[in-house]
Amino acid sequence: MTLRNLTIGDLKLALRDLLDERVEELRLSATGRLYEPRLRARQKEIDAIPDAAGTQAPLARELSDADVRHDGIGAAIFFLCRAIEAHPSLAPEVKAAAAGAQQAFVPRLDVLRAPYADEASAALDNRPELTRLKAELKAVATPGGGSLHEWVKAFVAAGDEIDKLLRKRATLLATGENAAATGPLRGAAVGLLGRFREALRDEIQEEGSKLPADHEARLFAYVDKLNADRERAARGRAAPAAGGPAAPGEPAPAEPVVVADPDL
Repeated sequence: MTLRNLTIGDLKLALRDLLDERVEELRLSATGRLYEPRLRARQKEIDAIPDAAGTQAPLARELSDADVRHDGIGAAIFFLCRAIEAHPSLAPEVKAAAAGAQQAFVPRLDVLRAPYADEASAALDNRPELTRLKAELKAVATPGGGSLHEWVKAFVAAGDEIDKLLRKRATLLATGENAAATGPLRGAAVGLLGRFREALRDEIQEEGSKLPADHEARLFAYVDKLNADRERAARGRAAPAAGGPAAPGEPAPAEPVVVADPDL
C-alpha cells in the first residue's frame, strides 16, 4: 500500500504512534530495532517544523466557522426580505425597504457560496450601503426583536471576520514554512516508512520467523488508517461540488439552506 497521501501532520501522528504507543511491538523484530533510530531521527525533524507548516490551509476550521455564520445570516436576510415582499398586507415602505436590502446585500442565494475572498470583498463594498440604508433597515422588524439593520450589520461583520482570518492566514504562510517547503522531508519520511515496511514483511515471511503473521498489520494499523482517510478525502475533492472546489486542506464551505422554488 502506498503512503503518498500522508501529510506532514499525518506523519507526526504516525511516528508518535509507532515510536511511543507501539514501541514494544516495534522492537519485537530485528528490522524494527534496526529502523528505530532512523525513524526517531525523522520524527525529530518533523516535530521541529512550525505548526503553520503542517497544513496548506492554516485557520481552515476558523474560516469554516466564520463562513457558516456569514452564510446563515445572509440566508436569513434573503428569506425574510422575500417573505416581506410577498406578504399582501404590509406597508409599501416596509416592502420597499426589504427589497432594497435584499438587492444590496444578498441579491441571490449563490453569493453565499462564493469563495472566502469574494465574501470578504463584498463585506467591504457593503459598508457604505449599510450606512446609506440605516434608517430604512431600522424600520423593518425582525423575529426575536430588533431590526433588519442589526441582521445586516452582523452579516457585514461576519464578512469582515473572514477578511481578518484570510489576512492572518497570509501572514502565517509568509512567516512560516509552508507545505511546499516541507515536501522533501515528507517524501523522505514516507520513503523510510515504505522501506521499513518492506524489510519487515521480508523478515515476517522468513522461514522460522517467530513474528506473528499479523505483526505488520498491527504495527501499521494507524498509519494505514490515516492514509485511507486521506485517500477518501482526495476522492471527495475530485467529485464535482456545487460551490466549487475547496482549497487544499480546507473543508468545503457549508451551503445555506435552500428551497426547491424556481422563483427563489
